Formats: sequence, C-alpha cells, structure tokens
Amino acid sequence: MTASPGPLDALVADILGRCGYRFTLATDDAARELAYRLRYDAVNEQGWACEADLPAGRECDAYDAGAIHVLCWDDESAVATGRLVLPPQPLPTEEACGFTIEPRGLVADVGRMSVARHHQSHRHGVFLALLARLYLEVQQQGYETACGLMSARARSMMRLLGLPVEMLAEERPYWGELRAPVRFRLSGDAVLPGARTHAEVTPR
Repeated sequence: MTASPGPLDALVADILGRCGYRFTLATDDAARELAYRLRYDAVNEQGWACEADLPAGRECDAYDAGAIHVLCWDDESAVATGRLVLPPQPLPTEEACGFTIEPRGLVADVGRMSVARHHQSHRHGVFLALLARLYLEVQQQGYETACGLMSARARSMMRLLGLPVEMLAEERPYWGELRAPVRFRLSGDAVLPGARTHAEVTPR
C-alpha cells in the first residue's frame, strides 16, 4: 500500500516541478557507471578516500548490482545521484549497525547521495531535489518506511522537507564521516508543525 497524498506529497511535487533538473533511473551499465563516478568524485573531494583506495575511478559496493540508482541531470550533465536498496536482501544500514529495522522486510534503504562539487551551494538546491526524487521513488516502489545512515547535514535537509526523522542509534563512522541510522515514514501528511513553505525550500 502506498502513502495517501497530503501536504508532504504536494511539497515534493512542487520542488521537483520547479527545480529545473531532470531525473532518470540508471537502467544500463553506462548509466550506473555515471552514478559510481559521481560517488567516486564525492569520496575524493570530501577526503573520505583517495584515488589509491579506488583505483578504477568508481565507488561501488556489493549492494549496487541489485539497487535502484537515481541520476539527476542539469541539461546533459549528470550532477547528482542516490540509490535505493530494497528487501528482501539485508539492507546496508542493517548490516552496518547489526540490527534489523522494523517492520522487517517492509523498509527501503536510502543512501549514497552525492552531488557534483560544481552544483553544491549554501541553499543545497540539488540535494533537496535529489531527496525529493528519492522520496518519490520509495513511494513508487510501494514502501511507506525508509531508513539510512545519514550525516547531520542530510538529517537537517530531511527535516527541512518536513520528514520526521527517528534516530535509531548513535552516530558512527560510515562512508567517510559520522552518520546515524535513521528511520522515517513517507506519510503524505507527515509535514511537521513549522515546516518550511514551498517557496522556502524551492531549490533555485
């Protein structure tokens, strides 16, 4: 069952409608390579690893072959990516933290969110648009609950969208920096009191 439409769904639709970016799913090897190279660039720029650690010029792991990869495009350039890992396989967050996230088998894992350096800004417009598209993709895959290992910055962006974020444990080092395991429900009416208006979260 998918979530019912509500204020959060309208906010997500508004962000995606006004952001000026195009989103696709990586459905072939060439598109997945774009995602891996965007992640590789992010890892190097953030100092999470160096070229010697990833000699192939790509960042990928064992989850990627079965994952859903979202690409964000500005004209003809891929500028951001994120992925979903779906049950029934163990989720990256579960394996990294050593516990099962309930409801078992009904949670999508959101992660590996990366934005090209030349598209990063203090308003985090591309990142917000990417979060909105990932939110939509989780819904389209039929899930109402999602999880991830997220930095404080990512958690703040999710709250800006109006998503109530439940921290499941303390922060721990993961993918180059401190991240906390979180769970969130994609209820269409989940916007919190005091959440930003459409205009305040428009990416551009």
